[in-house]
Amino acid sequence: MTTPTTALDWNRSYRNGDHHTYWELSHPSAELVGFLAARGPGAGRTALDIGCGTGWDAIALAGAGYRVTGIDLSEEALALARARAAEEAPEGAPPAFRQADARDLPFPDGTFDVVVDRGCFHHLGGEDRALYAAETARVLRPGGCLYLRGSRVDSFPFKPLTAQGLADEFVRFGFAVGPLLPFHLQTDAMSLPAYACVLTRTTTSDGANA
Repeated sequence: MTTPTTALDWNRSYRNGDHHTYWELSHPSAELVGFLAARGPGAGRTALDIGCGTGWDAIALAGAGYRVTGIDLSEEALALARARAAEEAPEGAPPAFRQADARDLPFPDGTFDVVVDRGCFHHLGGEDRALYAAETARVLRPGGCLYLRGSRVDSFPFKPLTAQGLADEFVRFGFAVGPLLPFHLQTDAMSLPAYACVLTRTTTSDGANA
């Protein structure tokens, strides 16, 4: 499989049905359900789902009481997410979906209390990771968190999560990096050895403690 790198590539992948072959999950991810149960009700707090795909995790966030925005590079994926949310999301509080790039987020500073990512960051490398970290720090409120899930194996097309790598990429932007917890990232078609990690934004934009 050629790794999609642009919106055009991802749109083509969704049209071709590649998501069913590789990364689609036909229900909210088990690890996100556990994360939300541990945090308690969202109670109107704001959440961003980066690389939301066809929308299941955004729907789970909405069901937990968050006001949710899901972003993806692919308009094809977003069309599927909107259709799914129309059927599955709680009445009165459906997720909003929009096309956007995690390296250049179209939101004001401090918009979100929680950011979640299941399998977007591990496609990025080099400067793209720094842009991602800077943007997630910018849109998170002080004290907010990024719940990151990605590969723990260094195998194309994935670039693994490592403790040192996350420290290098996120601490300079005011994050405290939690432990990397091993699990298997399940899709309908495969199981990928992965890590989950909670990164907490501990400082404000001027460097003060949150």
